[in-house]
Amino acid sequence: MKTPARRIAHTAIVLSAALIIGLIESLIPPVIPALPFLRLGLSNIALIFALIVLGAPPAYAIAILKSVLVPLMVGNPVMIAYSLPSSVTALTATSLLARSQRLGLPVISAFSAIIHNMAQLCVAALMTGTPLVFGYAPYLIFTGIISGVGIGVISYLLIRYLPKKLFDGLY
Repeated sequence: MKTPARRIAHTAIVLSAALIIGLIESLIPPVIPALPFLRLGLSNIALIFALIVLGAPPAYAIAILKSVLVPLMVGNPVMIAYSLPSSVTALTATSLLARSQRLGLPVISAFSAIIHNMAQLCVAALMTGTPLVFGYAPYLIFTGIISGVGIGVISYLLIRYLPKKLFDGLY
């Protein structure tokens, strides 16, 4: 049964998971020390799950809240300027790509990660006033593909094997 209270509860559960994963990921040292801003994006597993299982409106709510709350909780409010537009842009791309029956979640997630990274570079270029930040693009595209595929595989396995009775009636 899809009652509003149930949908809100499920959205809150997935939001909590995204926030916890985001907080834990902020404590992990950078994967590549020369690129300290580079993260794996593990909390995007929750966003992909939300998009596929709960639908676009709850996924956008989770993306927006995660993009605002995680930076505030870790004491880095400037991160909101990077996280919010890139999360919304990437989620929009994911939503559009997910409509295709030809692409699997790993491919969709890889495209989403690349779009997320490129949106962050655009924000960085605007904030710094220099296009030189686009020199990072090759590294961010490469790492976006790697992390995106991994996140897509994990998301697929989670959606496929999570007991359906936990989200009864939603998928």
